[in-house]
Amino acid sequence: IEALHVIGSSGINAEYGGGSDIKVAPDFQMGVTNMTPEYAAKFPFKQVPALESSSGNLADTFAIASLVGGATLRGSDEFTRCQITQFMNQAETTLFPAACQILYPCWGLMPNNKNVIAKARAQFDAYMGSMEAYLADKTYLVGEGVTLADLTVTMYLRDMYNMILDEAERTKYTNVTRWFTTIINQDEVIRVLGTTALCTKPAQFDAKLFAANHPKPQQKPKQEQKPKQEAKPKQEAAAPAAAAAPKKEAAKKPFQDLSKPKLDLDTFKRLYWNEETPVIMKYFDENFVDGEWSVWTAHYKYNHELSQTHKTNNLVKGLMQRAETMKKFAFGLMYVFGNPYDQVITGIWMGRGDKNFFFEDESWQVDIVNYDMERLDMALPQNRALFERWLSGGFDDWQGKPFEKEHIF
Repeated sequence: IEALHVIGSSGINAEYGGGSDIKVAPDFQMGVTNMTPEYAAKFPFKQVPALESSSGNLADTFAIASLVGGATLRGSDEFTRCQITQFMNQAETTLFPAACQILYPCWGLMPNNKNVIAKARAQFDAYMGSMEAYLADKTYLVGEGVTLADLTVTMYLRDMYNMILDEAERTKYTNVTRWFTTIINQDEVIRVLGTTALCTKPAQFDAKLFAANHPKPQQKPKQEQKPKQEAKPKQEAAAPAAAAAPKKEAAKKPFQDLSKPKLDLDTFKRLYWNEETPVIMKYFDENFVDGEWSVWTAHYKYNHELSQTHKTNNLVKGLMQRAETMKKFAFGLMYVFGNPYDQVITGIWMGRGDKNFFFEDESWQVDIVNYDMERLDMALPQNRALFERWLSGGFDDWQGKPFEKEHIF
């Protein structure tokens, strides 16, 4: 989605800059073309979008936009260019992630996690509030004409104005809406994007589209049982019967000694994905029985060894994958905080019984031994508040380290 927006944006920039003739490769296939040795020879990081030009090759969103836009859009002096860069970076790091978490469920790309969406909406509204105040006496973001700052922020806001911000929402941001409609209706923008309709009814989560985008793996058909062979007639002089092999004891099923709990985990998880935190906590308070379930914090023991972000996230993914069969008995949230080589992994879990439920099955123990786990007394208000804060996604940082990634079990 971002790549398509930026290609459009680069075309707009070319309209303003004049002389930049942008042609899109007609045979490009995402995930195919950019994985070939020929592509990597030109663009070593295999990024998209990428640009081939007479001056050389570029593979960075803003670098391409700056080149094809020319000096008019980049800014005529050093300070102006810094101001433009400031708005572009703010849009990339603050506006874009929030907009994605709001829009992706509508496109069937993400689950309808209302806690995540609510947090993203709060971040989006904070950004829009700042823009509203800033644009009170301004027509453009930087200077007295259209720049890359205006085009970049407009592109990131376009789907929000088209799909989410209906008339009632737009009245909250009259200055931003005035500025947005000014930019989106520029002749140069319309020539590339066409007209942009403003939202009349906010888009909602599309369960059918989500199911189509995330098909469940098909179960293998059961093999037909072969008919039993008829028993052979006994021989008259049969050899002494061999001693019967001792029967193997049936493997103990996890938590088979526990009675059915009052809190139903499927109901709890369904509420987590679809309802606001107060609704989830109401069900929890009414149905949680200490001993039937227990709540634990989990902190990784070897944070000092964590290095690259993708490796850190893979540690958490590995834990959850190897504990896959525990999903009927537990719910967990694990967060990664911090920047590369300065990260922590921490989280909270709820599982069956009054003991550490990871030790109910050998396959679940592989990774959890690397974590310090502490059981919370849920009768204490501070522990209930902590659990509620985890469910609401209320951690933007951990001991000063910024939020990086959420993993849900």
